[in-house]
Amino acid sequence: MATPNIQDLLKKINYIEVDIEIQKQILFSIPSDQKDEMEKTVTAIAEKTKEIKELRTKIKEIDPEEFDRIMVFEEAINNFKKLASEKKFESITSRNVGEECSLALSKDKQEECLIKACDSDGNWTIITLSGEIKQFQKTEVVEKPPEKTLQEPTTPFI
Repeated sequence: MATPNIQDLLKKINYIEVDIEIQKQILFSIPSDQKDEMEKTVTAIAEKTKEIKELRTKIKEIDPEEFDRIMVFEEAINNFKKLASEKKFESITSRNVGEECSLALSKDKQEECLIKACDSDGNWTIITLSGEIKQFQKTEVVEKPPEKTLQEPTTPFI
């Protein structure tokens, strides 16, 4: 059997993470008097978490530099999610395949990004292409946030 490549391992990790989220929703929906069902679900979550850890170990063995790069982005995403829970982002835009994502700054500068979000005060937060989180005051940015809609913004699936 051929050695799986990093992209295959990442896809599998992503699939398992989605499955864990589904299992968590199932866990929350189980009535409290059904302890056996709750225990089975918790065990399933623990097994899937262990599988993710094993897959990450494989990635680290195959390509330690790529593993470190992935960890930088995971940390940035987790920090971004934390910021999103603290601030009221009114718009969130993410870079899609074949599309660009950048923030227009003062002095004719552009900051390339993976994700950009504007809060209710007009301040911006981005994740750069290198996985760094940067924040800009509205006075530093010439770009205007998109018009507000009636729908609540959602965090992109990462």
